[in-house]
Amino acid sequence: MKSAQRKNESPVLGEQETYSEDEIAQISSRVLRMCLSRGISRAQADDVVQDVWLWLARSGWPRLALSPGWIVAVAWNFVLRDRRRTYSLRRREEPGLHAVEEPSFLPDHTGFENEDILNWIERSLPDIEKKLLALIRRGNTFACAAAALHIPRGSRSYHLHRIIDLARRKVGGPPPTRSSSGGTTGRHSRQPNGIRH
Repeated sequence: MKSAQRKNESPVLGEQETYSEDEIAQISSRVLRMCLSRGISRAQADDVVQDVWLWLARSGWPRLALSPGWIVAVAWNFVLRDRRRTYSLRRREEPGLHAVEEPSFLPDHTGFENEDILNWIERSLPDIEKKLLALIRRGNTFACAAAALHIPRGSRSYHLHRIIDLARRKVGGPPPTRSSSGGTTGRHSRQPNGIRH
């Protein structure tokens, strides 16, 4: 008897059958309420409702759409799909860094000019760091300059920090203090007794 009932209850409505007007109103209101409760605008929520109805029509009017949890999950999948699509479009269409103008600034004319200071620092650097700084000053990124000089990836950070330390010493800025582990000590560095300062 049960198997006969199961055969009659197909997972989709018959070709001539469709949802009743009350069921249509319930499904639409559930999808709309879910969208609005998740902070989606009314216009986008209406689009999601239309997308869900198109999908239900293509799927053969499944009976599961009458289940509140199922239809809300289907609608949420449409919302996530739309968010991924709009995010991808926005990422593709936004201007690249080369299109954004750099902020202008007034040059500081006190003491040395920037070029003079960089020339003075560059002359005092060891050979590899001198070449790195020269390539960077010509417009290369640090990664491109290091690759052009065949510096292995594991050594790039060392050379960058060495340029910065030597430039600070040359200009007279305070050199960073080194902890016993090799890292620079900062505001929350651990002291040997385990107390933070």
